[in-house]
Amino acid sequence: MRTCVTIALFLLLAGCQQSTVKEEAKDEPVKQYQMHGEVLRLDPQGKIAAIKAGKIEGWMEAMTMEFPVKDQTEFDKLHTGETINATVYVQGNNYWVGGIHEDTSPAPASK
Repeated sequence: MRTCVTIALFLLLAGCQQSTVKEEAKDEPVKQYQMHGEVLRLDPQGKIAAIKAGKIEGWMEAMTMEFPVKDQTEFDKLHTGETINATVYVQGNNYWVGGIHEDTSPAPASK
C-alpha cells in the first residue's frame, strides 16, 4: 500500500513539474534546425519517430533519439528504413520534427 501511495505521489509531482516547463516554454521563441537521418522505428500511437540523425548544426551532435511528430500528416510521411530531411523545432525543453521529406539524393558511390 505504501508503495502505491509513493508511486501515485511521484506521478502527481512529475505531472505538475512538466506543466510548469510547458508553460514557461510558450514564452520562448521556436528555433529551427535542419536534420538529416534514417528512420529506425515508428510509434503510431504516440506519434514518435526514432531517427538516427547526423549532427544537427547549432543543436546537437549525431545521435539516435526519439522525436515527437506533432502533425499526423507529417507522421504519415515517415517509413521505417527511409532516409529523410526534416526540420527540428525547439522551444525551451520541448522539441518536435516537421517539414519532413524523403531524401532523394543519390547515395555516394562505394569504392
